[in-house]
Amino acid sequence: MPFVLIAPVLILLATLAVPFVYRSVWPGGVARPAPYFAVTVTLAIIIAVVAIAWFAQALIGIGISRPSPATAASSARAESMLRGRLITAGTVAVVIQYIVCYLTQVFLRR
Repeated sequence: MPFVLIAPVLILLATLAVPFVYRSVWPGGVARPAPYFAVTVTLAIIIAVVAIAWFAQALIGIGISRPSPATAASSARAESMLRGRLITAGTVAVVIQYIVCYLTQVFLRR
């Protein structure tokens, strides 16, 4: 299941990409980019850690270290559940990070 190893990296990269994409897309640029990046990248790491922890919570007790050959159906079910958790965690993390970027931009304009 390399999916389990790649998922946390995907969540982290997606969350870290939001401040840079937001800065390049924001009309007129971002006011004071240094404090903006300091705040948003720090919060992106925290948001990603929480999302990865929620994603990884599903791995407790499903036996991914040594799965039984007789559990092909439960393995497919576990993979489906992990895929759903990845989509949910990634989407929620990116949306929360977008909100953080927006609020940081609003507070830095004042």
